[in-house]
Amino acid sequence: MAGENLYHIKRTVNDIKNDPTGATQKVAIRSTFTDLAAAKAAARTALIDEGYEKAMFEVYDVKDGSGEWKHPDGLQVFAQVTDGENLTVAIETTPNDANLEGNADGKVEGPLFHILQTTVHYNLDRSGGKRETTIEGTYKGREEAAKKAASTLLDEDVKKTDFAEYDEFSGQKDWAYGEDVLVHAVAVGGENYLVAVVKS
Repeated sequence: MAGENLYHIKRTVNDIKNDPTGATQKVAIRSTFTDLAAAKAAARTALIDEGYEKAMFEVYDVKDGSGEWKHPDGLQVFAQVTDGENLTVAIETTPNDANLEGNADGKVEGPLFHILQTTVHYNLDRSGGKRETTIEGTYKGREEAAKKAASTLLDEDVKKTDFAEYDEFSGQKDWAYGEDVLVHAVAVGGENYLVAVVKS
């Protein structure tokens, strides 16, 4: 049976060494669950399961309830490589709009296609370091995800013309926003939005 919510394991790599502003971030959705407890257990071991070793990190903190947690509440793992790379693992909750079902362990088996919306607050930080990436939907097929992604920034009250700039990928070779990005928009206030579809 499909649950009401999905719980996603979101891993972010922040390359502080090469970009001290924090603007160089790589976000990946490692797995998706219908069971929160199973998602938390998977999040705690996500970096190790991905092939990292604890010895590689100068700092390796796991939110397991054993001590004071010094990092943002949403994080389950905070790790820092000696040469200045930060890795975080968080659980992000989204509505299960596509009625995806988990297996016996509560994991939704892939492949899955996720709509990621990155908001870059250039109006607050010209370097682009102040940004966040959220999951706006998860689907079994890329075509369905891409169709939904095309209207992620729009609704009854928000039209394309409300943005200072609104670009959509339609196969052009000079697309400057990355191969997964389908929409790039700039708000009148200066915020930049990137809407991408990524596979997990």
